[in-house]
Amino acid sequence: MLKAILFDVEGTLIDINIDLFMRNYVGLLAPRFAHLLPPDKFSKYLLKSYEHAKQENHPQQTNMQSLYEDLCKSTGQSMQTLHPIFQEFHESDFPTLKCLVKAVPQGAESVEYALQKGYLIGVAINPCLPLEAMRECLRWAGLKPELFKVIPTLDGFHFFKPQREYYQELVEKLALQPENCLLVSRQPQSLIPALRLYCSRRVKREK
Repeated sequence: MLKAILFDVEGTLIDINIDLFMRNYVGLLAPRFAHLLPPDKFSKYLLKSYEHAKQENHPQQTNMQSLYEDLCKSTGQSMQTLHPIFQEFHESDFPTLKCLVKAVPQGAESVEYALQKGYLIGVAINPCLPLEAMRECLRWAGLKPELFKVIPTLDGFHFFKPQREYYQELVEKLALQPENCLLVSRQPQSLIPALRLYCSRRVKREK
């Protein structure tokens, strides 16, 4: 029985050139750490640490813990030094990136329709950012963040897309099973692992 609808964000709720967005994101962020490291060096370390965190299988660590673990090693700085700078950036500077994003009208309409039909709704976004930044992305889509029952975040999730465990964690936070959820996405790389999770659950149940 369908109980929840999960919406991908990139290409589904917002139109975004992710490469352009990331260049501007890092370009705004890196100068905030200039008193610790040259911006070009910090940018290199940050992107490397994100890739490290995405590729690691770390069920006992949040994505944020994995990111900082590698970033602190690379920069020689502590999490206590780095984290407040990240936090201030996402609260003050991150919203200025809205100019690089365009809302998809059909996306907001689909979310509103799902709510009218009584479904739970969640976001199937890659948990690369803290909660306030994720909420800002939903505002860019013309939606109220409080409408969503689950919003994946850097400090709240232990896996990244397209790992199958990410989708398992997503549905568990809704206290549902994969067969109770519908994923709405325009990206095959999002749909395939979600389908594999569903199929694996079916096979286990039928054995």
